[in-house]
Amino acid sequence: MMGQHDGWLVVLALTVAVCASYTSLDLARRSRHSAVVMRKYWLGAASFALGGGIWAMHFVAMLAFQTPGMPMSYDVALTALSFALAVGFTGLGFAIFSQDAITIPRLIMAAALMALGIIAMHYVGMAAMQVSAHVVYDVVWVLLSILIAITAAIASLLLASRDHSLLVQAVAACFMGLAISGMHFAGMNAATFHAVGHIDGAGFSVRQGFLAIGIGLLTCLILAIGTAAARLDAFVQTTARRASRVALRLEIADVLRSSGQKSALDQVAMLMGKHFGVNRTGYGLLDRTSDEFDYEICWTDGTVPALLGRYPAKAFGEKIVAALSNGTTVAIANLFENELSSEPATHATASDVDTRAILVVPFVSDGKLLSIVYLNSQSPRDWHRDDIAFMEELAERTRLVIERDQALRRLLTVNAELETRVEERTSELREAQQALLQSQKMEAVGQLAAGLAHDFNNVLSGAMGALELIGRKPADVERVKRYAKAGIEALTRGSRLTGQLLSFSRLQAINLKPVVICEVIEGLTELLKGTLGSMIDLRFELNPHPVPVIGDTTQLEMMVLNLAINARDAMASRGTLTIATRVTAIEGDHELDDGEYVELAVADTGHGMDEETLRRATEPFFTTKPVGKGTGLGLAQIYASARKAGGTVRLESSVGQGTVVRVYLRKALQTADKISDGKTASPAALSPLHIAVVDDDPACSETLREMLIDEGHSVKVFPGGPEFLADLAADPPDLFILDYAMPEMNGAVLARRIHELWPEAAIIFATGYADSEDMKRVIGADAPILEKPVSFAKLKLVLAKVRANLAGPAVSELS
Repeated sequence: MMGQHDGWLVVLALTVAVCASYTSLDLARRSRHSAVVMRKYWLGAASFALGGGIWAMHFVAMLAFQTPGMPMSYDVALTALSFALAVGFTGLGFAIFSQDAITIPRLIMAAALMALGIIAMHYVGMAAMQVSAHVVYDVVWVLLSILIAITAAIASLLLASRDHSLLVQAVAACFMGLAISGMHFAGMNAATFHAVGHIDGAGFSVRQGFLAIGIGLLTCLILAIGTAAARLDAFVQTTARRASRVALRLEIADVLRSSGQKSALDQVAMLMGKHFGVNRTGYGLLDRTSDEFDYEICWTDGTVPALLGRYPAKAFGEKIVAALSNGTTVAIANLFENELSSEPATHATASDVDTRAILVVPFVSDGKLLSIVYLNSQSPRDWHRDDIAFMEELAERTRLVIERDQALRRLLTVNAELETRVEERTSELREAQQALLQSQKMEAVGQLAAGLAHDFNNVLSGAMGALELIGRKPADVERVKRYAKAGIEALTRGSRLTGQLLSFSRLQAINLKPVVICEVIEGLTELLKGTLGSMIDLRFELNPHPVPVIGDTTQLEMMVLNLAINARDAMASRGTLTIATRVTAIEGDHELDDGEYVELAVADTGHGMDEETLRRATEPFFTTKPVGKGTGLGLAQIYASARKAGGTVRLESSVGQGTVVRVYLRKALQTADKISDGKTASPAALSPLHIAVVDDDPACSETLREMLIDEGHSVKVFPGGPEFLADLAADPPDLFILDYAMPEMNGAVLARRIHELWPEAAIIFATGYADSEDMKRVIGADAPILEKPVSFAKLKLVLAKVRANLAGPAVSELS
């Protein structure tokens, strides 16, 4: 016997099945994204929703099944068992389906358990039916009902696991409803009812009317509760997620704005890791040269090792790197069960770093992968679409920081390379400059040597010629005197030349004191006229009210004479030379202090100088004169002397307009000593002295001995300090004349030994270039120094000064 179905009740049954499926799948989906504590409650709700829906759909469909003259009732125990079986099996299926990472085998197992719940509930529910008929089942339709349940359940779960959109979830619910209702109606088609005369009603049963009411109320209650709970949870989670993401955006913005690059990325990694609830997160930069990822930024929750250092890109799998290079975000729920991560290298790296699920967002520029930001999970995890989108948003927010860091790295690399190149070029330039400087030094030395050779040859020529002329007619007294004077004048010129060299080298002592420069110039008038010759018109425009300057008399004389000689050479055969002085006030000068200065101006009407010559005129050894005609020390010496005295030299010249040399000397506050006219009074005759001469040069010591003997003194000569100390007498000499520069023991050391023996001994240093400061420390600031070459005039003046000092301490205290 076959029954009939009421169409409206069939529609109701299908609706119950689909609605229960949708509610249960939505609840199960929420359990996958909930905390562990809440997950079991959502799974329980999903199990009751689907199990109850299966049970409700079955009995509503049974209400739609009509068998005239064959009333139905249900055994309460079996009916309750059918409900429990539906809830239990679907609960097991949802437990498997709701794991973080769902695989095909797990999905099939979950679908089979749910299908088994549908089948078990149906046939136990059929067994609970009490009707005056005997039921026989067609095996083919039974097997078909089982196949429908399993196939439709698999399709439903497959759709539900792939996409969480409303449409796909609705389709998945329809498939699950098909599994429930399809299995039911196929099972009912398998059943054939054979009427019998007696129904065993010994047990407790419930009539169909009451059961329909109960089923309807229960179904509505279950679905209402499930739907309301799902909507409430969705609202709460959405609100909390939005608030959390807004707060995270603001916090990340503050970090990126206020922190340094590495510190900012460290903090952002920590914030992302805690927000997404992962075990590790960080950033990696791709070095395209070595094809390696450089991981400098990493945060972990402490359960997995930090990912730091350099890793070959191929260690993460060519498929994953290719996807990242295309700008595709890689989200893998389980690295060991995904096609994109199926390479052995990927599995090995995942095991090494204890990772099962990854979410990686790439940064691509000009088609090239630059860097990545990643999330790692120690266990399989299904990445929600919203999480992926939010992660991409956060990655974009930090992209500028990473690009700025990469740009800084590139800049540092370029700077390092540039510094290396600059250092190399600088080294090459320095070597070239050293070579050029050495060449210029050799050229300057050559020019100096040529000039000095010419000047000294002139000196030697005059002195040698005079001596040879004296030797030819020694009996002619007037002739001897005349040529002796000429030889002395030649040697005096040589002495002046060495004085120039010593002044330039700063080895000659300069005695700065108030000097009236007008008196110096007046004292040189006759010498200047003789030097310039009759073709040069010499004019003076001196200050009618002369004032003293700070200077050295000898240096000022040489300064005026050198300037006059330079002017003479610049004017060739004829011209006008003007020497003028005046007082001028100077303020704000880059070389001179503010105050009053005396300007010495020497102007000529010569051919003048071009800009290059004018610029180099004060350089040492620079000269425009032919080789052998000058040393190039004149203006350099004048400039050095003026600077030592606190002044300077300024040049004005142009081609065809002549030259003006202006020497500025600081005005002295004290009055000046009267300048000698060169006719020094002869010192008073000295009583004979016992003098010890220590000099390593036999010619110098012999000449000095004869000059002292000629003055009536007794002299003993020693070739050096050790020889003198080895021949000490009980009574010391009255005076010691010591050469300063001697081998083994110089004059300063010997003077200290003499002071230890005879503290009151009088000492004179004879020197041609030694450090005057060192000598002053030994013999006192006012003690005399005998300058070489020695003349009778110099010798008499020094001896007279020593005689005047014998009344007081002759040697300063040595320190």
